[in-house]
Amino acid sequence: MKKENLNIYYDSEADILEIQIGEPTESYFDEIDDDLFEGHDEKTGELKGYKIFNFTKRGIRDIKIPLPANVDIKSTNSK
Repeated sequence: MKKENLNIYYDSEADILEIQIGEPTESYFDEIDDDLFEGHDEKTGELKGYKIFNFTKRGIRDIKIPLPANVDIKSTNSK
């Protein structure tokens, strides 16, 4: 796996956390859970990042992303 920069952005107005892997490319996003989207490069299918909508409303305390793909998000609200 080649080394890529991991860029993390938070938009407090929209309450969206975006995690970007490598340089931006034209990407498509699939919803993999409620308000959780995984982005892939349109040409290569390579994982490009994640978007988490309603981030603070989820009560998230930990995010672990072992690259290249798995997401483990834990909420403080038990179901």
